[in-house]
Amino acid sequence: MEAIPYTPDLKATWDRLVDGARNGHFQIRRDYMDYHADRFPDRSFIFRENDKWLGVVPGHDWGEHGWATHRGLTFGGLVLSPEAHAHHIRGMLNCLHADLASRGVRTIRWRPMPWFHAREPAQEDLYFLFRLGARLVSRTLGNIVEPDRIRLDEKRLRSCIKSTRLGLRIERRDDWENFWSILEENLWARHEVKPVHSLDEIRLLASRFPDNVHLFGAIQGDEWMGGMVIYRSPEVFHIQYSASTEEGRARGAATVLGYVLGREHALGSSRWMSYGNSCEQGGLVLNDGLVAFKERLGGHGVVYDEYEYEPATIPVDGT
Repeated sequence: MEAIPYTPDLKATWDRLVDGARNGHFQIRRDYMDYHADRFPDRSFIFRENDKWLGVVPGHDWGEHGWATHRGLTFGGLVLSPEAHAHHIRGMLNCLHADLASRGVRTIRWRPMPWFHAREPAQEDLYFLFRLGARLVSRTLGNIVEPDRIRLDEKRLRSCIKSTRLGLRIERRDDWENFWSILEENLWARHEVKPVHSLDEIRLLASRFPDNVHLFGAIQGDEWMGGMVIYRSPEVFHIQYSASTEEGRARGAATVLGYVLGREHALGSSRWMSYGNSCEQGGLVLNDGLVAFKERLGGHGVVYDEYEYEPATIPVDGT
């Protein structure tokens, strides 16, 4: 097994492997990963054995003696060919660790892909992290639901119907600047933070991935009441950002958006509707109001994890 450092001449090979992987995702394609290469200088690897490409791992240097996969993405971890088996994956980790250790890396941060984003089971890395004594350093709580199981109680359903009868409509839009001003105002007022993506960055990603990055607005007349940015794959219809104006909150714009998008757009498109995580400070703080809102739409709990460990060799145990 070889761990080959990624270089731009391997872009087509990388993307082809991600597209065919059992846990491939558009966020792991190079045109997505490389948009913020100035903030996360790339140190990714692609794995090959006997001239057969078997997996990739997105990553970057982290601190003075660390390496991470991948703190600029929702998740990282190994992306695996259907032909990659447990002994291959042990080999991938062993040659990755040998390369990183030779570069002076002493600490690895690992963000595995949550199971519901994968097309097929692909959690071998979690087993081998256990063998390496990896320590869980962050766990945040998210909520997902099968789109055909999205429900509202009778009171909120009547409120949604009333809002739509009074002219509130849900539309896919491309006028990102209107929503981004609402989002920035919401995030600063509530948390004194800015969106992870700038307006120019999200526009760039939407142009590169028109089938995956969408903006939906809750519109009354010509006025924005709220909106949601969706990251869409065959596995997950994920709410990446959500924000409403003060009037939109009074009209229940977020509830209407969550319900309509789930029942009319996620249904038949993706296996899961994801409302994202409801935590701060690496999971130490849970926003009870936010998680309750997601639960009212039918969401139940899943976790996003991050582990830390030292690079080491995983022994072959025998047959």
